[in-house]
Amino acid sequence: MKKLGILLLVVFPVGVGAGCVGGKTTTTSTTSTTSTTSSTLSSTTSKVSAQPKHYSRDELLKNLRSIRQFTYIENTSISFNLTVKQGNLTQSGKVTVVYRRKGYIDFEEKKAEVNTTTITFPGGASSFTREIIVGNEVYIFFGGGWLKLTNETLGISPNVTLNMTWEYNIVNFTEKYLQREPFKETFENGTQILYYNVTEDDLRAISEPLIGKEANVTFNVTDGVLELLFRDGKLIGGRMAYKMSVHIWREELGKRVDVYEIGETYDEFVVKDINVKKSVHVTASYRA
Repeated sequence: MKKLGILLLVVFPVGVGAGCVGGKTTTTSTTSTTSTTSSTLSSTTSKVSAQPKHYSRDELLKNLRSIRQFTYIENTSISFNLTVKQGNLTQSGKVTVVYRRKGYIDFEEKKAEVNTTTITFPGGASSFTREIIVGNEVYIFFGGGWLKLTNETLGISPNVTLNMTWEYNIVNFTEKYLQREPFKETFENGTQILYYNVTEDDLRAISEPLIGKEANVTFNVTDGVLELLFRDGKLIGGRMAYKMSVHIWREELGKRVDVYEIGETYDEFVVKDINVKKSVHVTASYRA
C-alpha cells in the first residue's frame, strides 16, 4: 500500500491560478506562507478616512465594471485530515497544501498570466507553474518546459483553466455577488466590507480543479463565506472560507483503495494595479 502519496488534492494546479477569494480558517503550517497577502491587506485597510463614504452597491458595481486590467496576489490553503484504507490497513495524517499566486488579467485583450507556487506540508515540498492564457488557448510552464494545454495534456481539459480565468476570476466573481444583497455589511478603519454566503454551485466550480480528474470521486462543499473589501468605492481585496470533504476510490494491485479527505479551504487576495496594462506574450516554443 502506498504511503500518503495517494494524496489527490495536490494535483497540477491548472485553473486555480485565475483566482477566487478567501475566509477564516488557516493553520499553523500556513501562517508564514499567507503573511504576504495578510500584511498587504492589513496595510491597505489601516489608512483611516476621516469620514468614510458609504457607497451603494450600484456605485461599487459601476467602479468594478470599469476595470479593464488588474493584478492580484492570492494565497489559498487547504488543510485536511487524510485517511487511506486498503483492506485491513489504514493510514491517516494531516496535510496542508498552500497555493501562492501572482496573476494579471487583461479583459480588453483577453490575456492572462498566472505564476503559482504550490507547497505541501508536512515536508515543505514545493513546485512552480506558470500559465499564459490568450483567448481560448492555454500555455503552461511545468517540469522545465512549455506545453500547450489540450484535452490530452496531463489529463487536464483546457476548459477548466478557461472557465476559472474568464468566469471565476476575482473581478467577475465579485461582480456576481455584488449584485446580491449581503447578509452583513460593516466599516472597519475606512474599509467597507460586504459579507456573502457562497452558493454550493460556485463552491463546487472552484473546488473541482483542486481535486483533479478521477473517475470515482464524490465531494461536498459547504459553509462558504465571502468577504469583499472596498476602499473609496474600489475593490481592494477579500477573503473566503469553506469546508470540503472528498472520497476517492480505485483499484490497485487487485485491491480497492479508499481515500478520504475532510478539511477546510481558506483564500485571501489583494487587488492592485487596476487598469495598468502589462504585456503578456506566448512563448515562442512549446510542446502540444
